[in-house]
Amino acid sequence: MTLDVRPLEDIVLPGLVAGALSTLALGACARLIGKRATAPVSAVSHWVWPQEVNQTARPRPRHLVTGLAIHHLMSVGWAAVNAYTLAAVQESAGLCGDSRPQHGRRVALASALTVVAAFSDYVIAPKRFTPGFEFHLRVPHIAAVYVAFGAGLVAPFVVEDYCRRRRVAALPTNEAITRQ
Repeated sequence: MTLDVRPLEDIVLPGLVAGALSTLALGACARLIGKRATAPVSAVSHWVWPQEVNQTARPRPRHLVTGLAIHHLMSVGWAAVNAYTLAAVQESAGLCGDSRPQHGRRVALASALTVVAAFSDYVIAPKRFTPGFEFHLRVPHIAAVYVAFGAGLVAPFVVEDYCRRRRVAALPTNEAITRQ
């Protein structure tokens, strides 16, 4: 059984978009409660420097760079889980040859995966390996960050579909029919 997963398009791009959107959400939520936008992102650096976790309220560049690197690597990792799970679901449903995007299936899977990610980050993972967002944000803000992450897993495919539809709509009628 070989799963149809394109590494760059199905894993790296959605992972980076999910990481970027959740990073923006982290910064925005921190600013909403009067903290530095870099504080929750830098908190992830407690994986590397656990004794310096309290210093992330006024993070040094090494905390920020380390936090961003870990956050984006984990986002790409979760995107890989998402891509392979989606490919397995499509193969088991006999949809491998179906080139049409399944946005409903993608959104449902990304939503479920986001819940699994949050659960594993805060319930399963030892305290030492939590994202550290909880040092700076409250639960509703953390939930908003995970929603942004889930949206990022789906966004590249929605944009790709939108662009493809626009290109097809711009073609003369006969070409549009043959390209769909």
